[in-house]
Amino acid sequence: MTNRIGIALLLLPAFAVAHHGYAEFDQKTRVVLQGNVTEFHYTNPHCILDFEVKNDKGQIENWQGEMSNPLHLKGWTRTSLEAGDSITASGYRAKSGAFYLWITGLKSSKGVELKTNGENLIPR
Repeated sequence: MTNRIGIALLLLPAFAVAHHGYAEFDQKTRVVLQGNVTEFHYTNPHCILDFEVKNDKGQIENWQGEMSNPLHLKGWTRTSLEAGDSITASGYRAKSGAFYLWITGLKSSKGVELKTNGENLIPR
C-alpha cells in the first residue's frame, strides 16, 4: 500500500502539468482580430494558428492563437486554413500583452467556421 501511495505522489506533478488552464488569458475582454494566416498547425494537444495582423499604425504584428485539439475541431483538416487565407479570429488575449490568443471563434475567407462547444462565438 505504501508503495502505491509513493508512486501516486511521484506522478502528481506530471498530472498537474498535463493540461493547463486558461488563467494566462484575460477572459473578461474578448478581442476580435482580422489578419492573414501564415501557418496552421493541426496537431495535438492543441491546434495552433500563426497569423499576421496590421495594427492601427499599419505595422504588421505576428500573432499566435491556440485552439482545441483536432478531435474537437469536427470537420476540420490540415488544409482548412492555409497561408494567405484572410481570417477573423475572436478570443481572449494573453494577460502578459503578448500577441497570443485563446481562439474561441474563427472564420476564414473560405467560409470555414470554428465552433467551440457547438456555438459560433464570433460576435456579429
